[in-house]
Order: sequence, then structure tokens, then C-alpha cells
Amino acid sequence: MSSKYLPYDVSDIDTLLNEPWEISDQPFMLHAAYALNCLYDIVAPEDDEEFTPDDMWGNKIEKKILDRMVLDIEADFNDAASNRKPVRIWDKSYSIRKVNAYDHSRLHLIFNFPLENGEYTITKEGVLNLTGVSDPILKPYEISKEQAQINRTYLRQIIMLAEDDENDGWDQLTDMEIVVYCWALFYNKHQFDNFIQFKKEYQDYLYVTEKEILSCLNEKSTLRQKPVGMYAFSHDKIQKWNQDNYQESAAIKIPASKAEDYWYDIALKKTFKPIDQR
Repeated sequence: MSSKYLPYDVSDIDTLLNEPWEISDQPFMLHAAYALNCLYDIVAPEDDEEFTPDDMWGNKIEKKILDRMVLDIEADFNDAASNRKPVRIWDKSYSIRKVNAYDHSRLHLIFNFPLENGEYTITKEGVLNLTGVSDPILKPYEISKEQAQINRTYLRQIIMLAEDDENDGWDQLTDMEIVVYCWALFYNKHQFDNFIQFKKEYQDYLYVTEKEILSCLNEKSTLRQKPVGMYAFSHDKIQKWNQDNYQESAAIKIPASKAEDYWYDIALKKTFKPIDQR
């Protein structure tokens, strides 16, 4: 296999495997998640219930099987898009929005795995971003899986604190954490990155300047000069802002495990219910 397309970065792969609702408005990424789900179904041992999607990396699959499978995946996904049918990804249904916003003819190029002795080896680097060729100069701005997880956990700590009415959690947020919570609400509601509309809708809750907001974005968002995706903000940059502005963060004191439990057990069923499950 050879390709002009570049791989998704590790944080994107993590999203495809674990939280596809975050990219449900991006057809190419939703297709990538669907393709990975189909690939997992093929390689997962039937008698191993502990085999997770992350366990498929390094497994091998026959060339003729995968070559045929990517064509079937392409056909199924395009059929669902054209006929407004949902696709099943990790046991949840997703409708394909923006059906005219992607090239239906290139989906079979999704994988670029190394080939040896008639078998492909499944690698993270072989899952391709089919939106188009990216400039290699952007490589340093990719977010590591570890940093992405830190940013993700921090948002969930903020969400748990913001929604803790019993203990006046909202009043314990720093001014920048309020921005982060409001952006997450906005993105979850609209599923697009419109910073101008965000500022208009949440102007009553923005106690910091636009310049300050932009200074706290993660690497990818900084490059675009606007928040991109729900997890658009950097834990480290916000902590620095908090310190520089003498505002102590109560959110970071919440145990990560509690924040994760709150996210999955409560937030995803209420304020942050995935749009495709409403």
C-alpha cells in the first residue's frame, strides 16, 4: 500500500476508538471510526471477551480479506449516507451528516498498512486522514495521546465542578474554566467550531478577553487561531493563566477517576448527551 494521505495523530485515533460522537459531524472521521469497528470485528477472537479495540494493533490480516473489506465498508457507508440511514459504531448508532462534504469515491483508501507475505500488519500509522494532504510542517503541532488525555480529564473535572449545584461548584470555577465549560456546551450543542457565534451566545459568561482565550488553546487550536473540537483547550496553559491571575483551580483537585465516572454516568446522559442519541 502507498498513499498521498497522512495518518491521523494518536489523539485522533483515541477519539475514533473511544468517543466517535465527538467527530460525528465529520464524515471522513466518522467513516474511519466505522472502518476501525469493522476491522476489529474481523480480527477479534470470538472466545476472548477481554480483547479491546486497542488490542488489534500489531495483529495481521490477509491481504485479500482486507482489500475486499475496505470496498464493502465504503459501499455500506456511502449507502447509509445517501439513504440517510445510521451506521453502527462501537454499539451506538450515528447518522451521517454533511453527506455532500466528503468525496464518496476515496473511502476505500482508509488503510495503509505494511504488507509482508500476503498479510497486512494493523498499525495506528496506517489509518489515514482522507480529508487531504497535510503539510508536514504541522507535525510538531500534533497532540500526544498523553497530553490529549490530560486535556480531556481536565475538561471533565471542570464539567463535574460546574454542575455541582449542591456545593456551589459554578462559583468555584476560575474565569478561564468558565470559558472552557461554555465552549464544551456550545460545541456539543452545535457540533461546529464557530468562535464568533460562541462569543455571541455566551457573552454574559466571558469574563476574559479574546486574546486571553486564544492564549489557552491547545496546539491544534492555536494553529487554527480558534477553538477546534470539544477538547480545544490546554490544561497546562490554563493552569498558567490561573496562576498568573491569582485564581486557584478547585477543578484540578477532583480525582480523575471521579471526573471520568461523572462524565460517563451523568454528563453523557444529561447536559452532554451525544447529539445523535437525542
